[in-house]
Amino acid sequence: MYFSPEFFCLTWVLQCCIVLGKVKDFLGEMAKANEKLQLDAQNKPPEEYDIEALTGNEKEYIEMDLILGVADLHSEQAVDAAEATMSSFPPLGSSFASSSSDSEDDIDEDGDDEPEMPSKEKCGNPDKPEANPAKGKKPNKRQKIVVLN
Repeated sequence: MYFSPEFFCLTWVLQCCIVLGKVKDFLGEMAKANEKLQLDAQNKPPEEYDIEALTGNEKEYIEMDLILGVADLHSEQAVDAAEATMSSFPPLGSSFASSSSDSEDDIDEDGDDEPEMPSKEKCGNPDKPEANPAKGKKPNKRQKIVVLN
């Protein structure tokens, strides 16, 4: 069966119109939701909109983080590396080889190749209960990656 180029052009135009219509509808709904959120934010304290803080009143949920590519977390080192990447800290107790170790991008401004660890001043005093959540209450941070098999 032979299809003319005009048929393919018409099909492509129709598909584009359908997609653009759906995008237009979606953007309209997003605009309405943003307006509602702005009105609510004027009447409520900002703490109610902090999505990173856990209050203990949360319902059970499934977290779906989008990353580029597929993460193969089959070893403890892979999980540690993924958690370190998500938290912007280098993983503890492991070193990773770079594919281009002589690249200028890999060298810090001070010239050494050691990963920069947070100082004690940035981490806080371990004797203070608010700096060491393990001694007190449950920390209000994201949970670690849970590997489901």
